[in-house]
Amino acid sequence: MTRSRGARSPTTQEEAPAGGADDPRIAAVIRQVPAGEVATYGQVAFVLGLGSARIVGRALAKLPAGQEVPWHRVINSQGKISDRKDGGDGDLRQRRLLQAEGVRFDAQGRVDFKTVAWRGPGWQWLESQGFDLDDLALRSQQLRRRGAWCRWRL
Repeated sequence: MTRSRGARSPTTQEEAPAGGADDPRIAAVIRQVPAGEVATYGQVAFVLGLGSARIVGRALAKLPAGQEVPWHRVINSQGKISDRKDGGDGDLRQRRLLQAEGVRFDAQGRVDFKTVAWRGPGWQWLESQGFDLDDLALRSQQLRRRGAWCRWRL
């Protein structure tokens, strides 16, 4: 099983699909986002070395009920909650969950990344999960810290 861009799966993981919507590493990264902070789909994809933020969105859409994954803490790169394709009230529920954690939205429905952007998982956690830290640091530097990445820890 190959991994893109140096990200490796946790050593405890059995032959799970890498980079697909069923990739358990996506949930593992999202579990690192603390209450009161938000990550972007692209940020999670970046940590895992995935080619597209949409993979993360698809994975969250397929989450089985009852899993303890703070899915509501992942938003789009515009700082907004993405509309749901199913037309349900998931976006309203997501907003309420975030507001309950102290996340505020402006009149356009955006969060202020300067105050609530997740700075990424800690080095110790990444290393314990088998990630290539040198590769992550190099890719982070190449981003030039724009947008939601301005507070990125790597």
